[in-house]
Amino acid sequence: MKTLFNAKLATRTYSPTYNEKAYLERTQRNHFWVVGVEGQTSLRNLRVGIAGLGGMGSNLAEIMVRLGVGHIKIADPDTIDFSNINRQVIANRNTVGVKKARASATELRNITEDFELVVYEDGITKDNVEDFVNDLDIIIDEIDVFPLQAHVWLHQAARKKNIPLYSGYIIGMGTHVYKFQGSQYTFEDFMLNDKKQIENPTLEFLVERFINPAPTYMDNSKTLNDFCEAARKTSVPIFGATTYIAQSLIAVRIVSDHLHLHEKLSGVKTPLMPQFISLDPLTLTLQICEVDKGKIRKVG
Repeated sequence: MKTLFNAKLATRTYSPTYNEKAYLERTQRNHFWVVGVEGQTSLRNLRVGIAGLGGMGSNLAEIMVRLGVGHIKIADPDTIDFSNINRQVIANRNTVGVKKARASATELRNITEDFELVVYEDGITKDNVEDFVNDLDIIIDEIDVFPLQAHVWLHQAARKKNIPLYSGYIIGMGTHVYKFQGSQYTFEDFMLNDKKQIENPTLEFLVERFINPAPTYMDNSKTLNDFCEAARKTSVPIFGATTYIAQSLIAVRIVSDHLHLHEKLSGVKTPLMPQFISLDPLTLTLQICEVDKGKIRKVG
């Protein structure tokens, strides 16, 4: 295994050690659902970038490796703390205090070495974002919600190359899943093109944009006020098990869209923003919602 370090970009590249027979054997239970070896080979050739390695991003990186994606980039500047243990596959008593990018790289390469891995230890920055998106087919944006400017840099770079970008946010016990592509409706549009909030967002602004429509058990001022108060006192409340639901939904949508499974298996194509998916296992609801002139409504 070869490892190359780029000091200028703070990247570490792990070269693949590939054996086709072993690869097809470890992925063989996928083959029926991805329409055979041809579909699996398409996943092998797929290039996915995951920005943000928290409860969503680190676990999605693992899912991509286990699915057999052959080229992966990951980026995160943060370190693991005790509160991450409730949901992050990379978080355990031995990795608290370790940089998420390093811990994730170790976790992924312990699974297999038949994929190329590029690690951006500084996370997504204005200086490295163009390099990060270069040669990618799909981007997963799971950067922490508060630094909206980093999201904007990533979305802008993705739009220049017309790369589809997926995001999932935990909403109560459920999730909202967004897919952006092209310039018809952008992340900045979703943030109401409010430059002041993008530079320094308030908690109330983030709640209004992302927890909307709120599930019935959060759709009252007292619950939302209690949620915001808890977020201010410690950190944003996240029920750990819900992240796994969201990750699986995003992974299925990525594979379905990439392999056109909605056509082959009579499924449905992932909607593009301003439409998005709202899933809540507590209320057993799965809906398509839409942003219309800044307002968010349920459409199906």
